[in-house]
Amino acid sequence: MTIGRISRIGGLYLPMATLCRNCAMQVMKGRWLGSRGESFLPQQSLQPRQRYHHIRLETISEVWQKIKEEFTILKKASANRLPQSTDLAQGFEIGIAKFLLRMDAKVHFSNGKWYGKVDGKRMVWPGKEAIEFAVNAIDARGVLLDQYGIQEVVKLKQVKFLNLEGCLHINDVCLASLVHLRDTLTHLNINNCPSVTENGIATLHKLRKLERLNMTDIPMVKHPKLVASLLEDAVPNLRVNIISHMAEQERQRSERHRAP
Repeated sequence: MTIGRISRIGGLYLPMATLCRNCAMQVMKGRWLGSRGESFLPQQSLQPRQRYHHIRLETISEVWQKIKEEFTILKKASANRLPQSTDLAQGFEIGIAKFLLRMDAKVHFSNGKWYGKVDGKRMVWPGKEAIEFAVNAIDARGVLLDQYGIQEVVKLKQVKFLNLEGCLHINDVCLASLVHLRDTLTHLNINNCPSVTENGIATLHKLRKLERLNMTDIPMVKHPKLVASLLEDAVPNLRVNIISHMAEQERQRSERHRAP
Protein backbone atom coordinates (compact mmCIF):
# COMPACT_ATOMS: atom_id res chain seq x y z
CA MET A 1 0.00 0.00 0.00
CA THR A 2 1.30 3.43 -0.88
CA ILE A 3 1.71 5.68 2.16
CA GLY A 4 0.30 9.19 1.73
CA ARG A 5 1.41 12.40 3.37
CA ILE A 6 2.32 12.49 7.04
CA SER A 7 -0.16 14.00 9.54
CA ARG A 8 0.66 15.04 13.11
CA ILE A 9 -1.94 14.00 15.72
CA GLY A 10 -1.32 14.35 19.45
CA GLY A 11 2.41 14.66 19.03
CA LEU A 12 2.59 11.54 16.86
CA TYR A 13 3.22 11.44 13.13
CA LEU A 14 0.80 9.13 11.39
CA PRO A 15 0.60 8.29 7.69
CA MET A 16 -2.78 9.51 6.41
CA ALA A 17 -3.48 6.29 4.51
CA THR A 18 -2.85 4.27 7.64
CA LEU A 19 -5.03 6.60 9.66
CA CYS A 20 -7.90 6.41 7.20
CA ARG A 21 -7.90 2.73 6.33
CA ASN A 22 -6.27 0.83 9.15
CA CYS A 23 -6.69 3.04 12.22
CA ALA A 24 -9.10 0.59 13.85
CA MET A 25 -6.69 -2.27 13.32
CA GLN A 26 -3.74 -0.21 14.55
CA VAL A 27 -5.64 0.79 17.70
CA MET A 28 -6.65 -2.82 18.40
CA LYS A 29 -3.03 -3.82 18.09
CA GLY A 30 -2.17 -1.04 20.53
CA ARG A 31 0.55 0.35 18.23
CA TRP A 32 1.17 3.64 16.45
CA LEU A 33 3.45 4.61 13.59
CA GLY A 34 6.02 7.36 13.98
CA SER A 35 7.23 9.86 11.43
CA ARG A 36 9.74 7.34 10.07
CA GLY A 37 7.23 4.53 9.86
CA GLU A 38 8.57 2.73 12.95
CA SER A 39 6.11 1.02 15.24
CA PHE A 40 5.97 1.72 18.97
CA LEU A 41 3.59 1.32 21.94
CA PRO A 42 1.72 4.28 23.47
CA GLN A 43 3.24 5.60 26.68
CA GLN A 44 0.24 4.71 28.87
CA SER A 45 0.37 1.02 27.84
CA LEU A 46 3.87 0.84 29.26
CA GLN A 47 2.62 1.81 32.72
CA PRO A 48 1.87 -1.02 35.17
CA ARG A 49 -1.76 -2.09 35.34
CA GLN A 50 -3.69 -0.38 38.14
CA ARG A 51 -4.70 -2.67 41.00
CA TYR A 52 -7.48 -0.42 42.44
CA HIS A 53 -5.85 -0.40 45.84
CA HIS A 54 -7.47 2.96 46.57
CA ILE A 55 -10.99 1.40 46.42
CA ARG A 56 -12.19 -0.36 49.56
CA LEU A 57 -13.58 -3.85 49.00
CA GLU A 58 -16.71 -3.15 51.05
CA THR A 59 -17.75 -0.29 48.79
CA ILE A 60 -20.02 -2.47 46.65
CA SER A 61 -21.84 -3.91 49.65
CA GLU A 62 -22.26 -0.45 51.14
CA VAL A 63 -23.70 0.92 47.92
CA TRP A 64 -26.06 -2.04 47.65
CA GLN A 65 -27.19 -1.49 51.24
CA LYS A 66 -27.92 2.17 50.50
CA ILE A 67 -29.91 1.18 47.41
CA LYS A 68 -32.03 -1.20 49.49
CA GLU A 69 -32.61 1.48 52.11
CA GLU A 70 -33.66 4.00 49.49
CA PHE A 71 -35.97 1.44 47.89
CA THR A 72 -37.59 0.75 51.27
CA ILE A 73 -38.16 4.47 51.81
CA LEU A 74 -39.74 4.81 48.37
CA LYS A 75 -42.03 1.83 49.00
CA LYS A 76 -43.12 3.25 52.35
CA ALA A 77 -43.71 6.71 50.88
CA SER A 78 -45.74 5.24 48.02
CA ALA A 79 -47.87 3.14 50.38
CA ASN A 80 -48.63 6.04 52.75
CA ARG A 81 -49.74 8.56 50.17
CA LEU A 82 -52.99 10.33 50.89
CA PRO A 83 -56.17 8.50 49.82
CA GLN A 84 -57.17 9.20 46.23
CA SER A 85 -60.02 11.59 45.56
CA THR A 86 -61.81 8.94 43.49
CA ASP A 87 -61.91 6.66 46.54
CA LEU A 88 -63.13 9.39 48.86
CA ALA A 89 -65.97 10.11 46.45
CA GLN A 90 -67.79 7.05 47.83
CA GLY A 91 -67.41 8.26 51.39
CA PHE A 92 -64.61 8.79 53.86
CA GLU A 93 -64.85 5.33 55.43
CA ILE A 94 -64.60 3.57 52.06
CA GLY A 95 -61.77 5.89 50.99
CA ILE A 96 -59.64 5.04 54.05
CA ALA A 97 -60.54 1.37 53.66
CA LYS A 98 -59.21 1.32 50.09
CA PHE A 99 -56.13 3.21 51.26
CA LEU A 100 -55.46 0.34 53.69
CA LEU A 101 -56.34 -2.39 51.20
CA ARG A 102 -53.68 -1.13 48.82
CA MET A 103 -51.17 -1.91 51.58
CA ASP A 104 -52.47 -5.50 51.70
CA ALA A 105 -54.35 -4.84 54.94
CA LYS A 106 -57.86 -6.12 55.63
CA VAL A 107 -60.78 -4.11 56.96
CA HIS A 108 -64.09 -5.10 58.53
CA PHE A 109 -67.20 -2.97 58.19
CA SER A 110 -70.13 -2.83 60.56
CA ASN A 111 -72.19 -4.66 57.92
CA GLY A 112 -70.37 -7.83 59.03
CA LYS A 113 -68.12 -8.20 55.97
CA TRP A 114 -64.34 -8.36 55.64
CA TYR A 115 -62.70 -6.69 52.66
CA GLY A 116 -59.26 -7.42 51.27
CA LYS A 117 -57.53 -10.37 49.65
CA VAL A 118 -59.54 -13.55 49.88
CA ASP A 119 -57.29 -16.60 50.27
CA GLY A 120 -54.36 -14.35 49.43
CA LYS A 121 -55.50 -14.02 45.80
CA ARG A 122 -58.73 -12.24 44.87
CA MET A 123 -59.18 -8.69 46.15
CA VAL A 124 -62.61 -7.78 47.47
CA TRP A 125 -63.20 -4.01 47.48
CA PRO A 126 -65.94 -2.23 49.43
CA GLY A 127 -68.63 -0.82 47.20
CA LYS A 128 -72.08 0.69 47.42
CA GLU A 129 -73.16 -1.94 49.93
CA ALA A 130 -70.75 -0.43 52.49
CA ILE A 131 -71.58 3.24 52.03
CA GLU A 132 -73.90 3.40 55.03
CA PHE A 133 -71.55 1.43 57.30
CA ALA A 134 -68.31 2.19 59.12
CA VAL A 135 -64.97 0.44 59.59
CA ASN A 136 -64.79 -1.23 63.00
CA ALA A 137 -61.79 -3.57 62.64
CA ILE A 138 -58.44 -3.31 60.84
CA ASP A 139 -55.97 -6.15 60.28
CA ALA A 140 -52.76 -4.43 59.16
CA ARG A 141 -50.26 -7.13 60.01
CA GLY A 142 -46.87 -6.59 58.39
CA VAL A 143 -47.87 -3.66 56.17
CA LEU A 144 -45.85 -0.49 55.51
CA LEU A 145 -48.07 1.76 57.61
CA ASP A 146 -46.13 4.62 59.23
CA GLN A 147 -46.84 7.78 61.21
CA TYR A 148 -48.27 9.55 58.16
CA GLY A 149 -50.58 6.71 57.23
CA ILE A 150 -51.76 6.26 60.82
CA GLN A 151 -52.90 9.89 60.79
CA GLU A 152 -55.50 8.87 58.21
CA VAL A 153 -56.52 5.74 60.12
CA VAL A 154 -57.26 7.58 63.36
CA LYS A 155 -59.81 9.73 61.54
CA LEU A 156 -62.14 6.73 61.48
CA LYS A 157 -64.85 7.06 64.12
CA GLN A 158 -65.77 3.47 65.07
CA VAL A 159 -62.57 1.41 65.06
CA LYS A 160 -62.64 -1.13 67.89
CA PHE A 161 -59.98 -3.66 66.79
CA LEU A 162 -56.60 -2.66 65.43
CA ASN A 163 -53.91 -5.20 64.57
CA LEU A 164 -50.46 -3.69 63.87
CA GLU A 165 -48.42 -6.84 64.45
CA GLY A 166 -45.10 -6.93 62.63
CA CYS A 167 -45.33 -3.37 61.27
CA LEU A 168 -41.71 -2.23 61.07
CA HIS A 169 -42.52 1.49 60.81
CA ILE A 170 -45.00 1.75 63.68
CA ASN A 171 -43.23 3.84 66.31
CA ASP A 172 -43.97 5.92 69.40
CA VAL A 173 -45.45 8.75 67.32
CA CYS A 174 -47.96 6.29 65.81
CA LEU A 175 -49.03 5.03 69.24
CA ALA A 176 -49.44 8.58 70.51
CA SER A 177 -51.75 9.27 67.54
CA LEU A 178 -54.11 6.53 68.71
CA VAL A 179 -55.46 8.93 71.33
CA HIS A 180 -57.97 9.97 68.65
CA LEU A 181 -59.50 6.48 68.99
CA ARG A 182 -59.82 6.71 72.78
CA ASP A 183 -63.63 6.52 72.67
CA THR A 184 -63.84 3.37 70.52
CA LEU A 185 -60.65 1.26 70.53
CA THR A 186 -60.92 -1.85 72.73
CA HIS A 187 -58.31 -4.26 71.27
CA LEU A 188 -54.80 -3.39 70.10
CA ASN A 189 -52.04 -5.69 68.88
CA ILE A 190 -48.49 -4.29 68.60
CA ASN A 191 -46.64 -7.61 68.75
CA ASN A 192 -43.22 -7.62 67.11
CA CYS A 193 -43.07 -3.88 66.37
CA PRO A 194 -39.32 -3.19 66.63
CA SER A 195 -39.59 0.63 66.58
CA VAL A 196 -41.84 0.89 69.65
CA THR A 197 -40.37 1.85 73.03
CA GLU A 198 -41.66 2.33 76.59
CA ASN A 199 -42.40 5.97 75.78
CA GLY A 200 -44.88 5.02 73.09
CA ILE A 201 -46.60 2.38 75.22
CA ALA A 202 -46.93 4.91 78.05
CA THR A 203 -49.14 7.07 75.82
CA LEU A 204 -51.71 4.26 75.63
CA HIS A 205 -52.98 5.12 79.12
CA LYS A 206 -55.21 7.68 77.40
CA LEU A 207 -57.20 4.89 75.71
CA ARG A 208 -59.74 4.57 78.48
CA LYS A 209 -61.81 1.88 76.75
CA LEU A 210 -58.87 -0.38 75.87
CA GLU A 211 -59.53 -3.91 77.14
CA ARG A 212 -56.81 -6.02 75.55
CA LEU A 213 -53.24 -5.14 74.53
CA ASN A 214 -50.83 -7.60 72.96
CA MET A 215 -47.21 -6.41 73.21
CA THR A 216 -45.21 -9.59 72.67
CA ASP A 217 -41.59 -9.54 71.46
CA ILE A 218 -40.90 -5.81 71.37
CA PRO A 219 -37.09 -5.59 71.55
CA MET A 220 -36.96 -1.88 72.46
CA VAL A 221 -39.02 -2.46 75.61
CA LYS A 222 -36.51 -3.65 78.20
CA HIS A 223 -38.94 -4.14 81.10
CA PRO A 224 -42.23 -5.34 79.56
CA LYS A 225 -43.67 -6.76 82.79
CA LEU A 226 -43.21 -3.50 84.64
CA VAL A 227 -44.66 -1.47 81.76
CA ALA A 228 -47.63 -3.83 81.51
CA SER A 229 -48.30 -3.62 85.25
CA LEU A 230 -48.23 0.19 85.26
CA LEU A 231 -50.48 0.35 82.23
CA GLU A 232 -53.02 -2.04 83.73
CA ASP A 233 -53.13 0.13 86.86
CA ALA A 234 -53.76 3.24 84.78
CA VAL A 235 -56.45 1.84 82.45
CA PRO A 236 -59.46 0.11 84.01
CA ASN A 237 -60.46 -3.30 82.58
CA LEU A 238 -57.19 -3.57 80.60
CA ARG A 239 -55.32 -6.86 80.32
CA VAL A 240 -51.89 -6.93 78.73
CA ASN A 241 -50.48 -10.02 77.01
CA ILE A 242 -46.67 -10.07 77.11
CA ILE A 243 -46.01 -13.80 76.61
CA SER A 244 -43.01 -13.99 74.32
CA HIS A 245 -42.65 -16.59 71.60
CA MET A 246 -39.73 -18.14 73.46
CA ALA A 247 -41.78 -18.50 76.64
CA GLU A 248 -44.67 -19.98 74.67
CA GLN A 249 -42.37 -22.50 73.00
CA GLU A 250 -40.93 -23.45 76.38
CA ARG A 251 -44.43 -23.94 77.79
CA GLN A 252 -45.44 -26.14 74.85
CA ARG A 253 -42.23 -28.14 75.19
CA SER A 254 -42.86 -28.78 78.90
CA GLU A 255 -46.43 -29.84 78.18
CA ARG A 256 -45.22 -32.39 75.62
CA HIS A 257 -42.83 -33.86 78.18
CA ARG A 258 -45.62 -34.16 80.73
CA ALA A 259 -47.93 -35.94 78.30
CA PRO A 260 -48.02 -39.77 78.85
